[in-house]
Amino acid sequence: MITETQRNFARTVYKAALTATDIAPEFVTAQAILESAWGKSRIGRYNLFGITRGTGWTGKTVLVLTHEYFPDPNRRFSPPERVVSVARCKTPGRYYYTVWRLFKDFDSLEECLAEHTRLLRKPGFADAWPFRHDADEFARRICDNQGLKYATSPVYLAQLLQTINTVRTICQSCKQK
Repeated sequence: MITETQRNFARTVYKAALTATDIAPEFVTAQAILESAWGKSRIGRYNLFGITRGTGWTGKTVLVLTHEYFPDPNRRFSPPERVVSVARCKTPGRYYYTVWRLFKDFDSLEECLAEHTRLLRKPGFADAWPFRHDADEFARRICDNQGLKYATSPVYLAQLLQTINTVRTICQSCKQK
């Protein structure tokens, strides 16, 4: 059962997404819910999407113990990032990593949403971008193994589609800009 705190989190993200991004707000909100466990596991104050530092980031970062899936057991990271453990998954060709990773630490929800949008505008998501106003199709496209893939979890698409429907139910009255 969804709590009032969770509903408020969804409504806050949804309303911010209406003005801060050009992507379907139910998609953005669903990803924020999945990536941050309804805001409880956000990184820093505003990183709701688990956006890693990547290259070229000069802003604040937070070192976090996290879990990821990769296709090989020999993935390497640059210090201070490091692998803690690797386990073979039941899914063939997948490995479950426990790893210390650097994540971006944003100063506002709007800054986080702008960076989320920037990442999804990358050329590797070019096949998905034209569908950004259709939350379900955009989700399928970012998870379809064409170009970049947003998440490493093998069940991410199913979870995302289910959460998009939950957001639609919660935010029916949030559509006023």
